[in-house]
Amino acid sequence: MSTSIQGQKSLSKNNLKIKSELDVVYIDSGGTKHLEYKKALCAEAQIEGCRQRKLEQKKRIMDIVDLILRVLKSENWGVFYKNQPIQPLELQGGDSLYKVNQVDESHVEEMLNEALAKGESWQESSQTDSSQSKNSMTG
Repeated sequence: MSTSIQGQKSLSKNNLKIKSELDVVYIDSGGTKHLEYKKALCAEAQIEGCRQRKLEQKKRIMDIVDLILRVLKSENWGVFYKNQPIQPLELQGGDSLYKVNQVDESHVEEMLNEALAKGESWQESSQTDSSQSKNSMTG
């Protein structure tokens, strides 16, 4: 045991170039570490702004979906499968009864959400593409 302590003492005397400091590290909600409080505060503000934009985007999408579903209900309209709009149901006597092959409302809502989310990202990318092309024309 005493040889290991002596070895550590001689090791610490030989490595005088190694220094240690105690400093405050600020960590934002994204997990990024910052040495300066102002930089951490700015990073956190950007993260929060991004969160707010995403929440607003989801709210806009849900508002549009709700509006479409309300119009469908108020007008007594339905959505059916185009490839098989009428579904035959077999009866015991061999006769057929036909039923409209209607799409479930939750499925309509899900598909609208996906389409609008894709549309939002496409719209954002097309706006940046158009601004880049304008810059390349003027620049």
